[in-house]
Amino acid sequence: MEKEKKIEIRINEKQHITAKSGENLLKTLRDSGAYISAVCGGRGVCGKCAVRVTAGFLPVTPADEAYFPPADIRGGWRLACAGFPQSDLALEIPETGEEHFSGISDFQFDSRVCALEERRFIPEKSPVSFARQIKPERPLTFSELRETSKLAERPCGSEVPVFFEQGKILHVGPEKLFGLAVDIGTTTIAFAAADLRTGTVLRKFSMVNRQREYGADVLSRIRLANEGGLAELSRRVRDQIAEGVGTLRSDPDIGVLAKIVIAGNTAMLHFLLGISCKTLGISPFTPVTLDLVRARYGELFSGDGDCEVVILPGISGYVGADITAGIFFTDLHSSTVPEGFMDIGTNGEMALAYSGKLLCAATAAGPAFEGGNILWGIGSVPGAIARVDFRDGGFAVETIGNLPPAGICGSGIVDTAYQGLKQGFILSSGKFAEGLREITLGNHPDGRNIIFTQKDVRELQLAKSAIRSGFDALLNRAELGYEDLQVLHLAGGFGFNLHLASAAGLGLIPEPLIPKVRLAGNSALGGAVKYLLNPDYEDEFFRIIEKAEEWNLPGDAYFNEYFIDNLSF
Repeated sequence: MEKEKKIEIRINEKQHITAKSGENLLKTLRDSGAYISAVCGGRGVCGKCAVRVTAGFLPVTPADEAYFPPADIRGGWRLACAGFPQSDLALEIPETGEEHFSGISDFQFDSRVCALEERRFIPEKSPVSFARQIKPERPLTFSELRETSKLAERPCGSEVPVFFEQGKILHVGPEKLFGLAVDIGTTTIAFAAADLRTGTVLRKFSMVNRQREYGADVLSRIRLANEGGLAELSRRVRDQIAEGVGTLRSDPDIGVLAKIVIAGNTAMLHFLLGISCKTLGISPFTPVTLDLVRARYGELFSGDGDCEVVILPGISGYVGADITAGIFFTDLHSSTVPEGFMDIGTNGEMALAYSGKLLCAATAAGPAFEGGNILWGIGSVPGAIARVDFRDGGFAVETIGNLPPAGICGSGIVDTAYQGLKQGFILSSGKFAEGLREITLGNHPDGRNIIFTQKDVRELQLAKSAIRSGFDALLNRAELGYEDLQVLHLAGGFGFNLHLASAAGLGLIPEPLIPKVRLAGNSALGGAVKYLLNPDYEDEFFRIIEKAEEWNLPGDAYFNEYFIDNLSF
């Protein structure tokens, strides 16, 4: 039997790995621990897995020729997903900044204090069990007993603080307590830690959802899950949440983790729980569960921990717990006047409150607003072009952190198209004006031009039309006009950073609604924090779900008719 040939791959002049000859390069790099995005799922069309060969030989493939200009191919650029190296290589993996992806905005709401402190005196001598001393009216749960056992190790004849939540023992001891809210987004995972005694939000941060390596959109990941990748997708998100918990526990000012609340779309929560996605990708998109789920930390995550984990409930397969949390956060369900809600991201979810009703819908916007399927598209990371204007005869850009441009994020993509439209470089049909093939916005530090192409315009048109047509279809279903709507809550990290004039100029958001826009930011995370600090509001979630009616946009003749019309700018 012929011995399997091994090759050496040097990465960024720092890491050396041994690989199998002829193995897919993207798989090899991922197995080594390198983070490489492939938002198309490794099909060779997005270009996000681009690497540069600095030594050795990697054949040029048709996918390389379709994606890179000849000069870049001569410079050694290749798509990792299309490469199958047969000999030793040295590679550069470009820094994308995705590990610094920002997906959090500020949020404010009135909260009640979650953990209520009571003092309990421990007698010097008593035959009465500690459990009966604390809660004489009922037997304790196992988790409550674990907390109560701490009393046996404390000096008798002293007072000990005991923290209760909805009558249950949450913690025994004088330590600071914090709860953690998590929003598992398709692109980012956002965290917010809050003091459970005071209701103060202590810290917020986010990280790119590393499932993004396997595809930018939900359907790509559902497909992977159903082809044997569910355990890997589940491991990824569980490890990242455990990593976030570890980050917070290392901060001595944060305290003891007492509770976790998690929101996310239906697919993301199925991945988290490791439950079957077989019916999520086919009509009628039946989920395993949409209910509120309670678990213990150790049932889901590695490491030390025994707190309760609450996973919030959703409305349908495509209107998940992230939207339920957003509705809860904005109090949309309680409005006495017509109000709208729009969460613009990889998925476009929307809701309309009117006449005591709550109409919800979802549409597949695609990843364009978060940089996916755009040639130079990236997330909201340092160096991303986030603002584009046209002055003095040229395009002027502003980047996040005022760093050299690394790519274009969602708000920059919308700005670019709008400025191109205003200047006549892009026609209302979406075509470039005669003689133009692309718009150049700047130079990447590696020397390549950052450009906006005809294909990028088409991707933006599809995403824009999906959102606009979906919301118009909801208004049509409710027999309402723009003038009837009093408020439009614009949610999501993209929506928070969107320049409304550009959005209106392209027709993403109707011009008459611009003065009525209220920026809700990361409403899913805000809703999770609000629930974390207000557990008595649990019934509000069930009221939202009971009230909600999902409207099927693909089956709506109005949506289908106007989707074509709304492709134009």
